[in-house]
Amino acid sequence: MEEKRKISVVMVLYYLLTLLMLAGGVLLAVLQLSLVAGIIIAAIGLIGLLFAITIYNQYVSCSNKVKESLGLVDIQLKQRFDLVPNLVNTVKGYAKHEKELFEEVTRLRNEANNAVNEKDKLDLANKTLGKMKGIIAVAEDYPELKADRLFQELMDEMVLIEDKLVAARRFYDSNVTIYNTMLQVFPKNLIAKGHGFKTKELFRIDSAERLNIKVEL
Repeated sequence: MEEKRKISVVMVLYYLLTLLMLAGGVLLAVLQLSLVAGIIIAAIGLIGLLFAITIYNQYVSCSNKVKESLGLVDIQLKQRFDLVPNLVNTVKGYAKHEKELFEEVTRLRNEANNAVNEKDKLDLANKTLGKMKGIIAVAEDYPELKADRLFQELMDEMVLIEDKLVAARRFYDSNVTIYNTMLQVFPKNLIAKGHGFKTKELFRIDSAERLNIKVEL
């Protein structure tokens, strides 16, 4: 999701002030009107300017790490979604009467894949997860399905994907925590607010959210 930030008027004035101090100090020193005062004023302006630029770059770097880790989560979610058609077709062969469940999980999976907004995609991913749990639960009533080689391979693949997804989500939460902590530290938070950086939400990993793939054979 593209993040748009607008620099505040206060931040613009801050940059103008530091630049004016830098330019004014240099001018005083060059014209030798007051060499010491000129150096001091120029130094204060330069330090203020470099401080703001450094902090801004830190926030950009941290924000990019959050985006990168979110991309890893998206990759694992896509792999989970890619298994849905095979899972539906495999279980459908043994439980044709669950047609409504199959249609619902397929619909949610398609909507999640086509979602542009990251929040909508994650909300749909959670809804899809609930339906996938329902499909896997159906297998408990069909010994022939549990013994099906393709079904077993799908379960093994899902275990691997779920483990990777949990790891990716933890990595994301770690980067978000670092980023959000920076937003609370004074005086760095003033630069952050001035450039429109905002707090980001954690995934709040809960074991109940994981896909229970254990099927007793």
